[in-house]
Amino acid sequence: MDRTLVLMLNALAVDTPRLGMVAAAVAQYGILLYAGLMLTLWWRAPDLRRRTLVLAVAAAVIALAANAILSHVAPRPRPYLVLPVRVLQTPAPRDASFPSDHAAVTAALAMSLLLGGFGAIGSAGLVGALLIGTSRVMAGLHYPTDIMGGMLVGVSSAFVLTRAQEPLGPILDAAIAAARRVGLA
Repeated sequence: MDRTLVLMLNALAVDTPRLGMVAAAVAQYGILLYAGLMLTLWWRAPDLRRRTLVLAVAAAVIALAANAILSHVAPRPRPYLVLPVRVLQTPAPRDASFPSDHAAVTAALAMSLLLGGFGAIGSAGLVGALLIGTSRVMAGLHYPTDIMGGMLVGVSSAFVLTRAQEPLGPILDAAIAAARRVGLA
């Protein structure tokens, strides 16, 4: 089923050039919207809400670390290396396909925001994570299970850190205070 979905979605993107261009752009640059969102929220949020933002970034970092481990434990070649698909992104990544780093980071940030009281923004972020993931499948860069695996890692990282917010409070406050000292808060 994984292979079939990659072939179908990639063919759709290739056969519909405008859709293919959008999918390629979202696959490559969609994650930058999350960086912009986090910076915007940082500059607008009071310190109590900034704790959530620091936790969200930490969840994304943990998700990337977990992905690095998983990609070595269960390496999977990218679809374009084993299937007759056209890659819609250049340069094509050469690391393991499973789990998706884009899906892990976007899901970690979005779920952290959702759990931290940024309801509408967090929900929209999860939808965005699915769109980015789908575009990466359309671009021939991932299998659907790579996206699901990455999102599971990201969501899990967000849950773990959100539940640990109380004991992490002094560290979060110190990070915010340090940012304030150097003019970033």
